[in-house]
Order: sequence, then structure tokens, then C-alpha cells
Amino acid sequence: MELYISLFVILFLVGAISFLKPSKKMKALSEVRMSAAKEGFKIGSTNELRKKFKNWSPQVAIYQIKNSSNHKNLHYLKIENKLKLYEPISFKYDNQFQIVEEKISQLPSSVLEIIFYQSNIAIVWNEMLGIRELLEIKEAVLKI
Repeated sequence: MELYISLFVILFLVGAISFLKPSKKMKALSEVRMSAAKEGFKIGSTNELRKKFKNWSPQVAIYQIKNSSNHKNLHYLKIENKLKLYEPISFKYDNQFQIVEEKISQLPSSVLEIIFYQSNIAIVWNEMLGIRELLEIKEAVLKI
């Protein structure tokens, strides 16, 4: 009987310790997030910000970067595999619209949604695609 109790306790401890070890997915995510922080991205969001995104789900992430462009209060949404202006619709009549549309079309296809705010740009994308994809997104966003 003592042998069974000892064996049970040892198995319990081994199971608890192995449960604490991060999975491959979590290691990959932490690598991407560490690189993103080094590149100037802020990862995460508030509930208020999540409500503004139409394509947000727990499987994707919201990354934010400083807005150095002249564009404020623009919201682009992926519709039929293409980012299209969601709001303000009045921007379609602006002289800059065609230029911005061309630059937005240069964004990688992993970008599901992008919102330009006064101080930052918030991007919804699938972070499991890796660091290389993140760097492509950053390069394309900074050109806008």
C-alpha cells in the first residue's frame, strides 16, 4: 500500500512539473512578442479597443505602433480578401484617398484590420505567422 501511495505522489509531482513547462506554441508567441516590443510595438488592448474592431477574435492579436503619418481616424477592414475603407466614408472624396489606398494595398494579407488613431496605429493580425511577417507589416505601415 505504501508503494502505491509513493508512486501516486511521484506521478502527481511529475505531472504538475510538466504542466508548468511552456508549449512550443507559447515559446513561439513569446519570441514574436519580444521581437515586436523591440521593434516598437505595443501588444494587447483594452476591451474598449477590441469593441472597435470587427475582425477581432481570441485567435488574433492587436498590435499598436506609434502613428507617424498624417492620417488620423481611418479604419480599414478586410472584406473579400482586400482591406477596404470602413470609416469615415467621406475620406473617399479626399485628394489623398487614392495614395492611401495604394499604400494600404501593399500591406501583407495577414492584416485583418487597421485603425489609425491620433497617436497610434492599431493592427489586427495573426501573430502565429511569425517575426518575418511582423517586420513586413511594420515596413508597409511606416510607408503610409
